[in-house]
Amino acid sequence: MQKAGVWLFLALGALIASARQVPPPATNPPPKQAPASGPAEGYKPVESSMSALTNAQMRMVEPGIFEIGKVRLDQRRRSVTLPAVLDKAQGLMEYFLVTTYGKTHESILKTDAQPYHIHLAMLLLGVAGPGNAEFPGSPTNGVPGPVVHPSKETVPGNKVAIDVKWKTPDGDTRHTAQDLIYKNDSRAVMEKGYWIYNGSLIIQNKFLAQMDGSIISLVTDPVALINYTGPGHDNDLIWEPNANNLPSPDVPVEVTITFPEPPAKP
Repeated sequence: MQKAGVWLFLALGALIASARQVPPPATNPPPKQAPASGPAEGYKPVESSMSALTNAQMRMVEPGIFEIGKVRLDQRRRSVTLPAVLDKAQGLMEYFLVTTYGKTHESILKTDAQPYHIHLAMLLLGVAGPGNAEFPGSPTNGVPGPVVHPSKETVPGNKVAIDVKWKTPDGDTRHTAQDLIYKNDSRAVMEKGYWIYNGSLIIQNKFLAQMDGSIISLVTDPVALINYTGPGHDNDLIWEPNANNLPSPDVPVEVTITFPEPPAKP
């Protein structure tokens, strides 16, 4: 858990610095759009994610709501929201969401939001992730052992919910992420309740989710920020987009990750 502690310390420092630098607005105007950030299509970042995190620009929109690049953190709702668009509407999938420089050939959605911005926001909600030492495989000098992709091993982490929203002529359309994912062996949508925020891996001072652009994985992938751990997470031949519920390719969508309140202790 030592790495998780370092991440949380840096995240809190960034939040404090941001709050000091950007005072809350005196009135309540409509929230401004975050300044453009993130790589152009096809660009793959190579900087150390630890350094990138400490340099992340955070802006307070109103008390309790912050913007980090294209990611919005809502502390009251315990949620993180980012923009995305439809990437693939058919074919076998291994990911639900990747960056525009990630594995777009096998992902339903794609985003130009940055993984380390998402991780910083989740840390500020108290989602620390398990740290390298708790991933499947036998760690050596802090580096996890090999994990077959996909694997019958399950990735540890914090339970989260994922929802998707977009606008239509008739108003907003909302779905759980599972509603957009079809499981062809059972001829049904994905089972609910199995998303785990594991927070990726840090190896040689590199945040692997940022390097690979992997955000939400349908099959076991410790590099991704979020993993599905329910039935079929070890099978990369059963997941497809659910054509009945998908947005149009040109329609912007919002993906919201919610970290629920922990259960009260008896």
